[in-house]
Amino acid sequence: MGLINYSMDLQINPSFGVLALTAVVNALVASVAWQRRGSTLARTYFSLMMAAAAFYAAVAAMEAGSVAIADKIFWSTLEYVGSGGIAVLFLLFAKAFAYERSRFNARQLVRLSLWPLLNVILVATNAWHHWVWTAVVPGLPPSNSAVYEHGPGYFWILSCIYLYGLRSFQLLAHSTFSGGPLRRRQALLLLLGSLFPYLSGVLYSLRITPVGLNLTPMSFMATGLFAFWVLFRIGVFDAVPLAREMLIEQLQDGVIVVDLQHRIVDINPQGRSLTRLKDNYLGRSLHEALSSVPELLTNYDRGIETPFGLWLNSQHSHYVTIQISSLADYQGRMHGRLLILHDITKRYQAEVELRQANDRLQNQLEEIKFLQASLKDQAEKDQLTGLFNRHYLNDVLPKTLEKAEQVGCSVVFVMFDIDYFKRINDTFGHRVGDLVLKAFSQIILQQIRTDDISFRLGGEEFLVVFPDLSLDAGRQRAESICQAFSASTVHWLGAEIKTTVSGGIAIFPEQGINDDDLLHVADLALYQAKRTGRNRVVCANSLHCQQIEQ
Repeated sequence: MGLINYSMDLQINPSFGVLALTAVVNALVASVAWQRRGSTLARTYFSLMMAAAAFYAAVAAMEAGSVAIADKIFWSTLEYVGSGGIAVLFLLFAKAFAYERSRFNARQLVRLSLWPLLNVILVATNAWHHWVWTAVVPGLPPSNSAVYEHGPGYFWILSCIYLYGLRSFQLLAHSTFSGGPLRRRQALLLLLGSLFPYLSGVLYSLRITPVGLNLTPMSFMATGLFAFWVLFRIGVFDAVPLAREMLIEQLQDGVIVVDLQHRIVDINPQGRSLTRLKDNYLGRSLHEALSSVPELLTNYDRGIETPFGLWLNSQHSHYVTIQISSLADYQGRMHGRLLILHDITKRYQAEVELRQANDRLQNQLEEIKFLQASLKDQAEKDQLTGLFNRHYLNDVLPKTLEKAEQVGCSVVFVMFDIDYFKRINDTFGHRVGDLVLKAFSQIILQQIRTDDISFRLGGEEFLVVFPDLSLDAGRQRAESICQAFSASTVHWLGAEIKTTVSGGIAIFPEQGINDDDLLHVADLALYQAKRTGRNRVVCANSLHCQQIEQ
């Protein structure tokens, strides 16, 4: 088998934490047991069994924390190495204890190791035959657990492990009826302690435990501590300070223990670092020690046990999440409270920077949208008058005529041209000419309907399109616009500038079925209005001229 490189995603969850803790405790028990094994073979195999249990729990923790199914299968395969090793070493331990053996020959060791080794090979080749797991599927979100569908190979392996276990239990049970009282008591307690992982295995195999949760690796922590106490009598008291040193003193989280009188009775180095408290704060009131963090004290006094986040000091050097928990014994009696401070400064700052970047991005998007709308407005509208320009006319007129044809309605085109506009420009200047153009544009906007469309074609020439309007109604609208404009006045430096406007009318579909034809017809009618005296509206159908009453 070649070397395989793994790049895994891990999700830290409760199962991962418990299994990792189990691995650490089992490793500590194995280490201390090995150092105190002496010349007793049973203690030697007990130490090796606990090392195998530590390995089993460690790979089980990796399986529990892995996200990808392929990674879970990899670590699950290694779990069978651990469980097989435990089964062999447990049997060797039981034999050494029951028969007070001082050694085993190589043939015995090979014979006992043969079936677990073949089982490991069976698991490692499951991808070819699917005898152990017929399928491995993700559990229900948000859990990252996996559901293993067991095949006949799994139950074969389980049978082998339990046969080894039954033989070990038989040996220990036999020892409960032989030897002196102390030995019988040790054997009975060892027998009881050894039941934990096998009972857990039965619960998992029968799927009584939650989906994807295998309690077997976790149960070895209880078995190891129980057996350690039985074999070494005071060994458990040696392991606890070591465990505390490893698991509490070296924790990356701050830990503060408070008694019922709200006095600090213990604090680990990370807790002192985060809170900047000195050792002389032990025995003093939490409210006095952390008076600079009123939000923490408020939540503490309210009994809030839901994790919350806050800055620990005014310099904003540490942002932490704080979990406050009650400390109760197995009888439910309160002894104090536990504060766990998890430093998430970098993550929080990254989240703040991400939010700020997101806000900046949103502002930029809004600015882009505004610019896009502004560009679209500039592309479609005449900047002086606010009316649509010729570019927009070429886009919208074909659509307007197509819609009118579909519903069978007429469309009136009115082309306007301001009379004597060049004279106004020459007399008063282009600035006044612009004011006249704006004044006429405002009159158009005031006179037309919502569905009507108005354009400035260029210079002093304008176009208004009236969808779904008859020729007579269109002529009345055009005349109304002309009358309103002739009645208006533009004031400039004390002068009153007044002029008129002429209009030419064409109608769809009578005078044309496309925009070019209709514009041409309307332009001819406008020319006729100009030629016959200006200040009037001419309809293209009869080129009838109507003088507009002033």
